[in-house]
Amino acid sequence: MNLMKVIFLVLVLVLISCENTDIAPPISREKFKSVYSEIMILESYYQLNFRNTNIYKDSLLKSVNHVLEKNKVSFEDFEKTFNYYSRHQEEFQGINTELIELYSK
Repeated sequence: MNLMKVIFLVLVLVLISCENTDIAPPISREKFKSVYSEIMILESYYQLNFRNTNIYKDSLLKSVNHVLEKNKVSFEDFEKTFNYYSRHQEEFQGINTELIELYSK
């Protein structure tokens, strides 16, 4: 009986840990690219002007929240989408390449 409990517990843990990582992200690619671009510009601005993250951390967070609200995107959805593209590096690299080309003009 004790062995059955251990096997059951192991099976439950395995099932819980098997998260489907190929679920489509909650934000469309184009919207994510737009929001991500705005956030990257903000982060670059703060880094160039203040250099020390302790100085601008709170201000940057407020600015990022404003960008998310303006685009009607929750932080949770942005984070899930960012994590999706982090797991799909070729797609993420494509987004970054497009942004680099856009700002290189």
